[in-house]
Amino acid sequence: MSEVSLRLHQEALTRQLHESSDKMYIVCDDDFKAVFGLERIRVSTLTNHCKKHIFKIEKEKVESDKKRSGNSMYSKKLWLSPELAEILGYNHMPRHAVVKEMWAIIKARGLQDPKNKKFMLVDDQLMPVFKQKRVQTFGMLKYLKNHMAPDEDEFEYSVNYPEYLPVTKDEANGTTHGS
Repeated sequence: MSEVSLRLHQEALTRQLHESSDKMYIVCDDDFKAVFGLERIRVSTLTNHCKKHIFKIEKEKVESDKKRSGNSMYSKKLWLSPELAEILGYNHMPRHAVVKEMWAIIKARGLQDPKNKKFMLVDDQLMPVFKQKRVQTFGMLKYLKNHMAPDEDEFEYSVNYPEYLPVTKDEANGTTHGS
């Protein structure tokens, strides 16, 4: 943007369009009036006046811009502790899905603190995971991360829960669990 305004300023200098009494202003000739619609322009605001006339050119999509494969750290399936697995009904699932399911549980059970919606009130089933009666909802991952691990060997399971299958947009019919 500044390159364009610099070139316009140089053009104004070449055409000797600066006001003789105040060099901070450009007196617009017919070409400048056609573009900016003004009689005079302050040099320091030239960039702002140019913004209306400059458009970004979209780059051709390259391979790096293609949709990601979904193998990032946040979409990788993690093993859940038995306490968390009992609540969610799965032994392993991606981090983002754990948070999504926890929000569904909070809303379904009405656990948001009525006095301050930023907090949730922990019920008896969630107490082994959160270990506090009141938890800030946007900080819940701080507590959940202690119940998620990349290796299966971290936890001992007494119940073998089904495989987590995310719900696709076509399958979404109000349920929170996939399958």
